[in-house]
Amino acid sequence: MVFILVLSTVVLFLAVDFFLRKEERAIKAAEKSKKSPIFLSPEKALLPLENELDRIYHISHTWALPSDQGFIYVGFDNFISSLFTAQIKISELPQAGSKLTQGTKIWDVNLGDKKVAQLSPVSGEVVEVNPACKMNMPLPADDVEKSWILKIKADDLKKDSNNLMQHMQANVLNMALRDELYLFAQKGHYLNDGGEIIPEFIARMSKDEWTNVKKKFFPYDSDI
Repeated sequence: MVFILVLSTVVLFLAVDFFLRKEERAIKAAEKSKKSPIFLSPEKALLPLENELDRIYHISHTWALPSDQGFIYVGFDNFISSLFTAQIKISELPQAGSKLTQGTKIWDVNLGDKKVAQLSPVSGEVVEVNPACKMNMPLPADDVEKSWILKIKADDLKKDSNNLMQHMQANVLNMALRDELYLFAQKGHYLNDGGEIIPEFIARMSKDEWTNVKKKFFPYDSDI
């Protein structure tokens, strides 16, 4: 009888201790999730997307890529990563739930005090913002270009597509623009010994040089 009483007391004690520590375990689990690799290492959230050839492009160098899940991935193209050859920040991002209209400002790409505004390729509602892009920390432009910045539920992708370029068209345009950019860098002595544009290209530009680059390659930016 005494043994059963002692056993019951122990079981009761363990049960009370379990429930008292339940909240503590929940707090620790939440803290652990905040320290997951996706938050500590932005590259975990900047995984390359497949089906690059299916991207459709806006003249402001943003693109839209339909997914099997029904939403649209949105990002910036390889002309942006050619121009911003160092690490960049994405700022002025819309929040999840925001409504966007095709052709209106969607975000800024920043390198120090140099920035370019880009426009939304489609109209719709923002479903998600890439965790890496909203951390306000430097990101490799190449990695961002290969991944995505926003997920959007488009209102009418078929209609919006009439104002967008297919991959081949955008690629031809961007090749021509990159050639012009290279000549600009060559003239300003912004090439390294290997004949490639130096990573500090944008950062080292004077205010007048940057103004000329924006006028030439992003003429719409002055109207935003």
